[in-house]
Amino acid sequence: MKVLVLGGAGFIGRHLSARIKDIGGEVTIIDNLDTSHGHGLEEYNFVNADLRTIDEKLLEDLCREADIVYHLAGSVGVELGDKEPKRTLYNNVELMLKIMPIFERAGTHVVFASTSEIYGNGPTFNEDDSAGIGPSKYTRWGYSTTKLLSEFMFRVSDIPYNLIRFFNIVGPGQLPDYGMVLPRFVDAVKNNRSPLVHGDGSQIRSFCHINDAVEMLLRVKEHPGELFNIGNSNNAISMSDLAHKVIEVAKSDVLVEYVPYGDVFSERFEDIMYRVPDTTKINHMTGYVPKYTLDDIIESML
Repeated sequence: MKVLVLGGAGFIGRHLSARIKDIGGEVTIIDNLDTSHGHGLEEYNFVNADLRTIDEKLLEDLCREADIVYHLAGSVGVELGDKEPKRTLYNNVELMLKIMPIFERAGTHVVFASTSEIYGNGPTFNEDDSAGIGPSKYTRWGYSTTKLLSEFMFRVSDIPYNLIRFFNIVGPGQLPDYGMVLPRFVDAVKNNRSPLVHGDGSQIRSFCHINDAVEMLLRVKEHPGELFNIGNSNNAISMSDLAHKVIEVAKSDVLVEYVPYGDVFSERFEDIMYRVPDTTKINHMTGYVPKYTLDDIIESML
């Protein structure tokens, strides 16, 4: 099996590529290393390139040679989107305008990484639920808008595809740099610092171990044209309780610190208070149910 992973130097891409290699697949990774690093990529056929400017013939040839393309490239992270909204929005739009015609010419099955941000404030998070965004003065919603536009581009294309909305995929090797909450907490506690909780910490999230996410990613191709949530609905917890749980699992004595949103984010930011995935569809259709508990996840990251 030949697999092309766009954005494969990132957290999900590295774990996915390693798993494919372990089961005998041949992996090509394309990444510009803008928010990642090149260590360990010598194990794969690595192309250091920006997909917005990559030679079109090279990308088309690599797509044609692959049995499946995982498109994980694009700006990532709530914090990056808040601090550099123009970079985030323009990057995602330019990227899709460049590569969608190439995908269509190649005709290879593409698994596209969308985002759970498309659900907005919920209150439910099923694949058939309406998309939702807040007021346009909060640029956070621009990120989900670009991803939703990308979903529509796939739906009107003539290629086999899957759309994936990720819900807090976490695990070993994940960087704390781009606003990912659990890696931030773990990094702080490991370095004997207080985990910083935004607001009062009542925000609810649910976390999925990267190994569980990868196993689901490997199975979605058997259901072309389907949109799937990938996450773990059993690991829901408030951010305040999560910070205390990391301290408990790490056997640390640091204290949780609460910081106002205004100390961390711009006035363009609006938070989401509850987000827990409905994973009934992917669990039923692929037969895979996540195995890692929240304690398992934290222990694997410490």
